[in-house]
Amino acid sequence: MKKLRGLFLALGLIALIGLMAREGRAETITLSVYAGTDTTVAPIYTVTGGVNAVTANVGVLNSDLAGAGFGAYTFSNLGGLSNNPGSTQVGVGAFLQTTGGMSISAGGSGEGTPITVVLTEGGFTLPANGPTLSDNGKASIDGTSSGSMATTGMFTDANGMTATTPTGTLSQPGGNVTVSTSLGTYVTPFSLTSETTLSGTSLSRNSAVPGAIGFVQTLTTQAAVVPEPASIVMMLTGMPLPLVVLGLLRRRRRAAA
Repeated sequence: MKKLRGLFLALGLIALIGLMAREGRAETITLSVYAGTDTTVAPIYTVTGGVNAVTANVGVLNSDLAGAGFGAYTFSNLGGLSNNPGSTQVGVGAFLQTTGGMSISAGGSGEGTPITVVLTEGGFTLPANGPTLSDNGKASIDGTSSGSMATTGMFTDANGMTATTPTGTLSQPGGNVTVSTSLGTYVTPFSLTSETTLSGTSLSRNSAVPGAIGFVQTLTTQAAVVPEPASIVMMLTGMPLPLVVLGLLRRRRRAAA
């Protein structure tokens, strides 16, 4: 009996250490805004959120944009969501979503010059294998003479294998565009990165109403169909370790009887 108590104590410590390690490796979602389309340089603004959400401080963001020569652009909202570590549910998979609303003031600095919003997060483990990387962009573009939104999605697995979707582009009045690329077999964990490039010129410099771009970009790794036997195996392997050990001990006693 003492041996069993010692065994369960050791198992409990192992489980606790594993839980702490998992918490220590918790990923964070990062939102950044860049001048132009070059995202290899330092961003104008960046903020890190939690595992599943990040929100820009638009007061600070707009001030930073003005300081960088983009005073024509002001955001009313900008943020990102994810379902990290992902899902095995068909049609859901792992997703990363950027949402924002931007106004364009006539005659402001940087008017018509593109800026790029980047949302990125690593540590996705589900789905373990998905057939496609799909990038969906939606935009409402009003009051501009050259308003546009372009979206690109990127995937990187644990071995450095990458995949990038074609660029989806929308212009006034906006609409919906979806582009995708095949992933094939990959190794988890993986990271997702979405890039949303925005630009615009107000329709009239004499208008008191600024141009506006409202947008949503959703990057998704689609989950493949999971056969029922695999679901059963996943359920069994998810049993608490002490219960598995207890079952093995009972089986050994019966064999010895």
